[in-house]
Amino acid sequence: MNDCLEEASNVYRTKHYIVEQVLGINDNEVECAQLCSHDTFYRRTRKRDAEYEEMFCSRKRIDGKLLPSTMSSRKYVD
Repeated sequence: MNDCLEEASNVYRTKHYIVEQVLGINDNEVECAQLCSHDTFYRRTRKRDAEYEEMFCSRKRIDGKLLPSTMSSRKYVD
């Protein structure tokens, strides 16, 4: 999981998942600018939780939070 998080714009944790957000701006003449989020949901395991806690132990709110976007896609990893 650590390798995947290197390209993440944001990482946060929910009750069942650790979520990697990769954010980008999509600008076209029809819809104008949109903030797009490509999200990968990793099912929480003891190993993933330990890695997460090691990486983000200095956060004030260790679980982090979702950064809102105009459009998103999701992928789930067991």
